[in-house]
Amino acid sequence: MAESQAHVLIRIPGTLKAKLVDLAQKEHRSLNKQIEYLLDLSVRQLTQAGSQDSTVTKVEGKKNWS
Repeated sequence: MAESQAHVLIRIPGTLKAKLVDLAQKEHRSLNKQIEYLLDLSVRQLTQAGSQDSTVTKVEGKKNWS
């Protein structure tokens, strides 16, 4: 049985969106599937790295996407 899906509306910088679109095209995915893939990959890596408290501090800083 397929997992139920949730809808999420996010705001991201236009430059980040352009990079995600380019990456999605290179990997033959839709933008939505590319974002889903990258989020899943990041969450798996963070949870495998150990406790969430120690990994959150690594990703707290803002990234400049321009």
